[in-house]
Amino acid sequence: MAAYEPSFSQEVFGNVDFGEEIKMCMQCGVCAGSCPLRDHMDYPPRQIFSLIRAGKREEVLSSNAIMLCTSCYTCVVKCPRNIPVMDVMHGLAHYALKQGYVPRKDTANFGREFWNQVYKLGRIDEKDLPRRVFFADGLVNGIKSTLNFMDVGIKLFLHGRMKLLPEKKIKGIQSLRKMIDKAEKMGKGGAAA
Repeated sequence: MAAYEPSFSQEVFGNVDFGEEIKMCMQCGVCAGSCPLRDHMDYPPRQIFSLIRAGKREEVLSSNAIMLCTSCYTCVVKCPRNIPVMDVMHGLAHYALKQGYVPRKDTANFGREFWNQVYKLGRIDEKDLPRRVFFADGLVNGIKSTLNFMDVGIKLFLHGRMKLLPEKKIKGIQSLRKMIDKAEKMGKGGAAA
């Protein structure tokens, strides 16, 4: 059983994007009832909000629910208190990752490799990205994943979406990197120049 941390709600209110909005939740359950992924969540949004208020840090930050939001906006549209539930869930997911929680390792691996390629090339290399993601967990898992997705790779190649040669950097890559660096600095609390 996770320990009770009474300061956790204040931590969320102060550090999570839209965290303050959780105070408005009246626990009606409309967000959970309208979410297309509710059956895949360990806790629906209203229960996540309740766990935050109860100081259940480990349960919230290691929850798969905070990583499942697909940004469909159904919960936002239906919430009688106009809580930006989707934004709160995304904020919690980003905060959990910053705190070292990786509830969905595959998603985190993909995101890291995706942004590494955008930073390095200014685009995605359709053959290199899956290779890096598939082999992140070792050689055997990489081979299995590659074989499982071989039909997708062949279709991408046949439709001209995957080239045999490595992708080249875009023109103006330095300008793109400056923008990404500045956005990252702003995201870490740095002042805009």
